[in-house]
Amino acid sequence: MEDLTRKDRRLVLTVTAVTTLGLLLLLVQVLATAVAAASPNQTAQARPLAQVVTPTVTFDEALDAYIAGHTLPAVAGDPTYGVAWEGDTMGIGYPGNTVSYMLVLSNTGDITDTYDITFTADWDTHVSTTVITLTAGTGTHIHVDVDIPGTADEGDSDTAVLTATSQGHITTTASISLTTLVQDSVIHLPIILKPVPPPSGAPTLSATRPNSSNHWQMNWTLDNYPYLSGYELQESQDATFATGVNTIPLGNVNTHLINTHQPSPNNVYFYRIRALGGGESGPWSNVVQVVSAYYDEFDNNQTGWSGPTLKEGLRRLTFLEEIDVFYEIQQGNYWLILRVEDSWDWAIASPMKPAPTVPYSIEFRSRPANLGNLVSHGVVFGGDWDGEACPDWSTLLGLYAHTNCFNHFYNTNLIWYSDNNARLLWERVDELVYCPTCGGSPLKRLGDIDENNIVELTYNASDWNDYRVEVRQTEIRFFVNNDLRFVYNTQNDPGAMNWVNGPYFGVFASTDEYSNSTGRYEYIRVTPLDN
Repeated sequence: MEDLTRKDRRLVLTVTAVTTLGLLLLLVQVLATAVAAASPNQTAQARPLAQVVTPTVTFDEALDAYIAGHTLPAVAGDPTYGVAWEGDTMGIGYPGNTVSYMLVLSNTGDITDTYDITFTADWDTHVSTTVITLTAGTGTHIHVDVDIPGTADEGDSDTAVLTATSQGHITTTASISLTTLVQDSVIHLPIILKPVPPPSGAPTLSATRPNSSNHWQMNWTLDNYPYLSGYELQESQDATFATGVNTIPLGNVNTHLINTHQPSPNNVYFYRIRALGGGESGPWSNVVQVVSAYYDEFDNNQTGWSGPTLKEGLRRLTFLEEIDVFYEIQQGNYWLILRVEDSWDWAIASPMKPAPTVPYSIEFRSRPANLGNLVSHGVVFGGDWDGEACPDWSTLLGLYAHTNCFNHFYNTNLIWYSDNNARLLWERVDELVYCPTCGGSPLKRLGDIDENNIVELTYNASDWNDYRVEVRQTEIRFFVNNDLRFVYNTQNDPGAMNWVNGPYFGVFASTDEYSNSTGRYEYIRVTPLDN
């Protein structure tokens, strides 16, 4: 239906142009006849020729049209809706036991709102309430119990996804995933031949955030156990520890430095620890997740940005048939390409890997691969994801109007308009609205575009350039080739819509009414900042 609509639109434009040209020619003929009638003795050679004046559209006018075609700016005075979850998202227990979670649901908008709470899970899950009303800026505790089946085995797990949906604004949602792991229940016989009892309690494990060198410290505590002989720390990139487990034997210490991992496309690690004593081991601790530095130079086409049909890495898009994302190699150079070919189209591609916690930086090297007025590309960050398929490829609305990921984000929209000039259109996107009948782009970006956030960039806009975004709680800094060009104060975000804590990032490209756009990326690096 979208394809037919675009074709119909192009046909209407063609018919309109032909009709207008015909009317213009008719008007010229009538005027000529009138002039001839008024001056019958004037020869054709003496009659002055009419000049055709073609109005010139300035870049600012074209940019205004681009913004109008792509966005729905927030209207002053309109209520702001928002919702957010907080709380521990990982629990561990024995078969047949119940694992409890205490979460906080907050109204982050500026109006009283009521939220419906739904969940999906394979194991029996109980939520303390399914409907809650909160005044603006307040929160409440939501209690969740997950019953581990008695038949579960050690290493089994289940993830319950809770979603809060605003009744006042149904596209305002927030989700949280609770992963429950199973540890084996061991029954020990009375101590007769073993005078030294094994550890009965599990350590409490924590981790520091990675630093700029991608090092972090694992720390733990254990209730008094007089026969302690050491610990066993396990590391894996599998939250269930079913694959890729690295076991690290440790002595009688309570800390361990992790300093051997280089930034890579696989930047998420899981840890657990148990105490040793009496020749045996105690129960496993809580599981701790660490998000470390990310780096991809696109020399491996299995890092999640694309797939076999060149579409799998697309997370937000406007017209599937005219958008592709793919890895490319030319003469030993490796690149990621995001190509958007049709009028008013735009897209986000992402591997759905999280960034480290704030503060962090995003660095990338890129260039526009085809040059035309208002072609644009950049990176997005501060995105959300509820853990479900992103997008849902099974339906039309699931593809174009889903709310599974990147419902909000910041966008460094770099708009080319000459070899030596570009504009940074800084976008804070609070919501996406799918409206194929609204004109312009069928997927509008609603949020904050302020004229003070449109920055003129004078540099070699047609060539490769290095960009850097530093993300902090109170401000975001944007650099071009190591020069600071723009600072965004997140404390000025109206309605407390500050998306810096959204962990997901990606690349962006968009078109205006006429030009197609292709962004070429040489690498992306996401690094924790020390301050």
